[in-house]
Amino acid sequence: MKGKIFMYIFVFALLLIVFQYVNSKNIFETYQEKMSKHIEREQVLKDSIVRLNKELLELKSERQIKQNGKDSI
Repeated sequence: MKGKIFMYIFVFALLLIVFQYVNSKNIFETYQEKMSKHIEREQVLKDSIVRLNKELLELKSERQIKQNGKDSI
């Protein structure tokens, strides 16, 4: 009787450990997927910022050229 109780406790503990392992693994994989998506999104946004800064510099230089042309008249 005592041996069966210890066996059931052992099996229960083993199942609990397996459940915790699988749950942790799923959480970790989900976290990794979310992080990779966020990293990709961050890169896209950084590229957009760089592109917009280049456009802004071009527009500023065009405006400056136009103003210099009007000043010379």
